[in-house]
Amino acid sequence: MWVYFMVFFTIVGFGSIYKFKLTNQSLWLYFFLWALLFMIAGFRADNVDNDYENYIVAIKGEEGFTEPSFSLISYICYDLLDSTKLVFVTYALLSISLLFYGLKKLSPYFFLSLAVYFSTSYVIHDLNAIRAGVGVGFTFIALDHWINERAKKTFLFLALATFFHISFSMFFVFYFFLKDNKKYLLTYILLIPISYLIYFLRIDALSLLMRVPIPQVQTLALAYSEWNTDVVSTVNVFSSFVLIKLLIFTTLVVCIKQLGVRFKGFYLYLKMYSLGFFLLIFLASLPGAAFRSSDLLWISECLLLPMLIVVVNPRWVTIVLILIFCIFMVWLNYVHSDFVRPYDFNFEL
Repeated sequence: MWVYFMVFFTIVGFGSIYKFKLTNQSLWLYFFLWALLFMIAGFRADNVDNDYENYIVAIKGEEGFTEPSFSLISYICYDLLDSTKLVFVTYALLSISLLFYGLKKLSPYFFLSLAVYFSTSYVIHDLNAIRAGVGVGFTFIALDHWINERAKKTFLFLALATFFHISFSMFFVFYFFLKDNKKYLLTYILLIPISYLIYFLRIDALSLLMRVPIPQVQTLALAYSEWNTDVVSTVNVFSSFVLIKLLIFTTLVVCIKQLGVRFKGFYLYLKMYSLGFFLLIFLASLPGAAFRSSDLLWISECLLLPMLIVVVNPRWVTIVLILIFCIFMVWLNYVHSDFVRPYDFNFEL
């Protein structure tokens, strides 16, 4: 597992030289890290992650995914060029390129945002659910238009994200009530204690759906309750993972005045973060759906955490705390969990 820690400390070590900012002087590091993360995602061996074999089966047409983008890429790479590996290389090229472009547009501390993303999301979206990795990249670009109230361009990039993974269609709904302003901010903050209250009252999504007197809805609910249970069997709403994120959310709420004035997009990202908690807890009886929806909303974490740098002086104190969190997440996601195994390259096309 040393490879994953090596990549993380490469991002942090060289990024710290430039105070984690992307400048003309640090442009070489931008392209170096792009190449590194692209190679790790695109040229991983088939025994590294959980989804590789599932994708091989889907590429060969034995069992497919719903998105037309997957069919198109598979047709070009496998049917025309006779290579399954090229499918993974293509997805990695798209996801990492879009990720870097999106973070460059959104984050004033690019390399710190990249470190947070690598520790929390890269393992999920770029090493496993590769279709979602491309969707995340397009969503970051959409957020740049979202916070500037450019609806048409926002919808365009959300449509592209959905073209690669159907789960991103939920952002079309979110667009109409998640805005980058203080409006209803207290409501979003209260969503978390409300969701825990609902949880303690044993009111959950599965039981509500099973009360709907439509057999198709009940069948769909049962199917979702069993979806992805081979990866995540239950949702522990009091795990150290969730509690640490709650601590981060509480810190962000305490610093709302400073951060809201200083950073464009802060209120939108904070609302996304809060909604992620609500969906994780409310959908706990549907583990696959709970983690998928919260993971997609929690991509905002890599934009929110670096903002805290401006809150405390000296700034290195906050940076150290963020990096401690990141190291814990690297250990949790890459070592402790079942998401990945020891890394190995496969350059054979």
